[in-house]
Amino acid sequence: MSRKAGIKADRFTAALAKAVRETEEVSISEIKRRIEAGEFVSHGELIEGKVLKRLLSLYRTFTEAGIECQLYAGDEPCTVQYYKNLLESYRETEEWVEYITDIEAREDDEE
Repeated sequence: MSRKAGIKADRFTAALAKAVRETEEVSISEIKRRIEAGEFVSHGELIEGKVLKRLLSLYRTFTEAGIECQLYAGDEPCTVQYYKNLLESYRETEEWVEYITDIEAREDDEE
């Protein structure tokens, strides 16, 4: 089961549209529709670090422009810190996998 990560915004602005369109190919009317329908303005898979980074960047851009917005993990609202914690966890897992792979490669070389 995959879980989505996403961001919702309370209103449409040119700054919001510009930021979203820099990260995905979507029409202005589609962005407006998503906001009016209460859907994610932008979303992706929660397990993808690049998605979390993109959504954090949008969050920063939106809040700096005075737009009320909310990050989500699945259907649940979450915090910036939650996304940052996930990114840190993904980084640590990647390092651990690399470490184990190196050990296994050395063991194979010794055989």
